[in-house]
Parts: sequence; structure tokens; C-alpha cells
Amino acid sequence: MKNKYVKSMITEPHHDSGGGYVPPRRGSITVALAGNPNVGKSTIFNILTGLNQHVGNWPGKTVEKKEGYTEYEGNTYKIVDLPGTYSLSSGSIEETIAASYIVEQRPDVVVSIIDASNLDRNLYLLTQILETGTRVIIALNMLDLAASKGVEIDVKRLETLIGIPIVPIVAVKNKGIKELLSAIGELVDNKRIFQPAPLHYSKNIEDLIQAISGRLNSYAIPFSNTRWVAIKILEGDDHVAEVLKGIIRADDYQFIQDVQKRAESLIVEVADARYDWIHRITSSAVTPLKLNVITFTDKLDHLLTNQFLGLTIIVLILGFIFWATFGLSTPLMSLLSQSFSMLDGISARLLGNAPEWVKGLLINGVLGGVGTVVSFFPLIFIFFVFLGILEDTGLLARSTFIMDRVMHVLGLHGKSFICLLVGYGCNVPGVMCSRVMDNETDRKLSVLINPFIPCSARFVVTSLFVSVFFPHHASLVMISVIGISFAVVVVSGLLLRKTVLKGERSPLIIELPLYRKPNARTVGLYAWNKTVSFFKRAGTYIISFTIIIWFLSHYPGTTIDQSVLGIVGKFIAPAGNILGFDWRILVALITGFTAKETSIATLSVLYNATNEKTLGIALKQSISPLVAYVFIIFQTLYIPCLATVVTMKKELHDNKLLIIGIVYPLLVAFLISFVIYKVGHLF
Repeated sequence: MKNKYVKSMITEPHHDSGGGYVPPRRGSITVALAGNPNVGKSTIFNILTGLNQHVGNWPGKTVEKKEGYTEYEGNTYKIVDLPGTYSLSSGSIEETIAASYIVEQRPDVVVSIIDASNLDRNLYLLTQILETGTRVIIALNMLDLAASKGVEIDVKRLETLIGIPIVPIVAVKNKGIKELLSAIGELVDNKRIFQPAPLHYSKNIEDLIQAISGRLNSYAIPFSNTRWVAIKILEGDDHVAEVLKGIIRADDYQFIQDVQKRAESLIVEVADARYDWIHRITSSAVTPLKLNVITFTDKLDHLLTNQFLGLTIIVLILGFIFWATFGLSTPLMSLLSQSFSMLDGISARLLGNAPEWVKGLLINGVLGGVGTVVSFFPLIFIFFVFLGILEDTGLLARSTFIMDRVMHVLGLHGKSFICLLVGYGCNVPGVMCSRVMDNETDRKLSVLINPFIPCSARFVVTSLFVSVFFPHHASLVMISVIGISFAVVVVSGLLLRKTVLKGERSPLIIELPLYRKPNARTVGLYAWNKTVSFFKRAGTYIISFTIIIWFLSHYPGTTIDQSVLGIVGKFIAPAGNILGFDWRILVALITGFTAKETSIATLSVLYNATNEKTLGIALKQSISPLVAYVFIIFQTLYIPCLATVVTMKKELHDNKLLIIGIVYPLLVAFLISFVIYKVGHLF
């Protein structure tokens, strides 16, 4: 039977066949960061790894995987940031990944990051990590917030009672991080005491654990800790049972199935024992919360969770973000564009008497493509800075909670709002974000409507046309584009919910974290990594397609009209006349399917423009402001890019829905653009 747990990248486990701990070679330590959502895990990861990190996906999954390295006191630490989770059960993808990595790959140390202001709930995950037999250190974060809530923790007493190292930290202020690294190294070198306080279950549970463990000891199962496996069986973990099915004898597997039939009552016994263990410890080391303490979070939530005031505030915040993003990025984009205009002239002089085709290829093709990529860097980076601030302050979670009422009326799930917001950066992670939803209908609906959100690549195209045709009304035009796209999301959500995706919407269950001052390092790294990731993809597409399009627009004839693109464009020109598009605009839309930002590269080549300024002049001489606006709306709504379509296919697992996801946006884009074009001619 195939193991459903995710396999990690580690190939050198540091444990013997019996599950005992074997210290790794000096200088190489693998550390897994584990914890509940919103405990500061990402902040710690970014502080430890800086730019020396890699972000991808876990093998076969769309959940983000982050790994990085840091050096300290002669050791190299490989830091693996596990998905935030409340337990190591297999109720979600995140839980499965975290459990798999800890149990199967056995990192040298697991750092359990705990929110000191919410100790009881955070310690529940710790009890499960300790049951895996892995060495653990507690990073006790947010002690300052705990104090502000009237919670006092005797850290030394807590460490003695739990029996494992505890390092107090305040991640947002970079306090305690070096001490944490030192503690990890000392634990690996057996210089720190590691004697976890035993967690005793009832006689009934312990007898069952012994019975299951006894039956498994003679098998070569992929889990080195049979006690942990036995506990998972008692908790009704189907994934563990599936793994064992293809390994153990039929009579032993039947015994496990019989035990699992009692899992519903056994789960309660297991959970009660864990909470009893937690209560015994916290009652001796923690001064309870003072009930009369009203925190800053309480005061601000009183305003933000108000049905009308909260919604107004969130809308104003989002409006400010979009206004500021374009307001701040426009002058920087112009400056970069002017710089590349100067490079065009310098390049022409350096090439001297080189053949014209060489000059055209290098200046209009290569340099033009690079200039296009670089000039839009400020727009993308600034947007992700604002998105990072929303997440780091706790406002992103609140916006989801507040917008849930609105989303519910529109037939959408509250968590769809996060996915839609992420889609403004890129539709690919916006579509992947649908995994946060438990209900299959909600998830598929989120996948289908997300491409209507104008991603940063489409914003790049839009911002060029807006700056050329509507420089004095840029904000109004951008608001209208965002408004139209969101209206399409709303109508499409209601329509799809009543037709191809009928079903009840699942309730919203979400944790509202404490408000925090945004950490500049965390936000900066978040924005930088997201921007670099975007430009690795976009830059490759733009530069490659600029060169390809240059060749297609110059051969086999001597003019663009006689080139491959000219011939194809004129053949399909009648289709564009309905919306006022000439053949060059149509070709740009076709190439835009591969990646939306390549539309600009296509137009630059077809209009023989070397930079944004010369392209703007050429566009103003060729099309009217009305046609420009129609183009903006059409390219905002039509078929999603190739990368998004591939991602949709992976998420939907339904070819009929995928076809709807491709054809429906094209029809919507044409219908709305046609209405705007016809109405525009009336004025």
C-alpha cells in the first residue's frame, strides 16, 4: 500500500533502527519549526535564514514548503518551516505533512514555537510532538503580549515541569534567537537535559497501546516509534492504518480495525489525558489571566468586528493599498524606463556598424525585454509589501472574518476573500489557496472565480495603458477596473453556485491572532521573495518571447506586414474589429495567454518601440482612449494565463469544470467589452 504521508528531502536520518537518538555529525543540524498558526513561525524562519532560503511546494502538494540555512558557532543549521497546525492528526494536508516530516524523516531537533499568551492550546501540539520521540526545544514567543494580557509565566519553573529546554524569545524584536540556536546545538551535543515529563493515559488506553505496539514490533514499519503509531490508531488516524495495511498480517490488521471502531470514545480519553498533563504543569507555573484586563486587541476588535464599521474600514484600507501601490510605483517606473531609454542610445553607439538585424535583435529584442521586466519591479514589490503588512499585523485574518458576511450573501466562503486578495499578486497561488477550504464545492468555486481577479502581471499591462491614455485620471480608471472585475466575481459566484456547483456553503472557522506591529525584516523578506519569484517566471517569459516575437515580426518578409505575425494578425483582424482592435492588439492578446505580461513585449516589437515611452507614443497614434479602455477590460477578464490554467487543472480534477474555467471568462470578457465599446460610441 502506498504511503500517503509526504516524503521529505532529507536522505540521512540521524536515528538507529530501533528509533534511538544518534547525534548528527558536527556542523550539520536539521531543525524543524513547528507550531500553531500565528505564533511567529514565519518571523523566526526569516530571521534565521534571511535571503538564504528556498520556497517551493511539498512533493505532490500545493502547500508551501520553506527551507533555509544559517551558520552559528561552527554549525550549519538546515531550517525547515513546517505548515502551521493545531495537531499532528491527519485531518488536513498541513497536519499530515507536519506529522510525516517529524515521524518519518526525524529532524535532529524540533523547535516547538509557542504563543505564551495562549499557552494551554499551544501545549496540546507539544504533547503530540513529544510522543514521536523526537528531541524538542520550546521557543516561548510573545511573552510581552502575555504580560499585557495579565499572564505571568515562571519560565524556569515551566522548564523544570516539562523537562525540556525552554528559550524565551520575542521574535518581532529579534530577541532570544541566538540563545535559541545555542540551545539547539547544546541539545544535539547532549549538553542540555532532555527528560520530558511522562504523560500517563488511563489503564484502558495504556493496555491498548501495549497491545498494538506488541503486534507491530516484529514488522519493518516506516515509523520508528511504535508507541506513537499505537496512539494514532486510538485516535482513528486512517492514514497510519492505510500504511500498515500493506505491511502487517491480516489478523493483526483486523485487530487494529476493531480498535479503530472504538476510536470515537477513545479520542476523548486521549485528549482528556493530554489536557490533564497540560493543566498540572500550567497551574504550577502560570499566573492566570486577569479577567478585568482589556487589551489593545480587544479594543480594536470592538471596532473592526462591527458589522458596518468594520466593513467600511477594511474597504478603505484595501482602497488605500491600491491607490498607494500605483501612486508610489508610477514615478519609480518612469525613472527606470528613462534609464533604459539612455541605454538604448548607448547600445546603438557601441554596436556601431553591426548589421541592422543584430542591432534590432539586441536593442529591441533583448534590451527591450529586460527593460520591460525591470521597469515594473516597483509596482510588484510595493504591492507585496502592503500584502505582507496586512498579514503580519493580523489584519488579513480580520478582513476574512469581516468579509465572511458579504461573501456569504454572494454565495462564497469567507476564506475566498483571502484567495481573491492573494490573486491580486498572482492567480496561481490564488487558485492554490483554495486548499484552505474544507468544503469541496467552496473550493472548486474559489478556483473558478479567482482568475477574474487582475493579477500583478495584468496590472503591469493595465498600468502602461492607464499611464499613456489616462494619466490625469489613473486612480479612477484603476478603481473602475477593480470594481468591474469584482462585480464579475460576485455575479459569477452566484451563477456558478446555482448551476454547475450547487451545494451548501460550509461555516467559517478562523482564529483571530493578536494585533502586532509589523516586522520590517519579515515584511521585507516576504515582499522580496514573492517579487523575485514573480520575476524569475515573468522575466524568463518576457525576454524569451520578446526575442521570439522580434524574429516572427521580421521574417520572412522585410516589413512587419510581410512577417509571420503580420500575416497571422491580418487573417484574424476581422474578429477584432467588433471591439475596435487592430491585428496587433489581437496578436498581443493571443501571446498574453502564455503569460499576461508578454502582451507588452509583443506590442513593443509590433510597434517597433524600444521602451515604455516610445510604445506609448505609438499606441496613442494607433488607437483611441475608448479602445484602450476596452482592451484593458478585455485583458483583465479573458482566459487566464497558461500557468494558471495548469494549476486549475491540478486543483479541479475535472475536465468539464476546466473547460468552463477557460471558455466562460472569454465569453464574459467579450460581452462586457462589447457593451463598453458600443456605449462609449454614444458619447
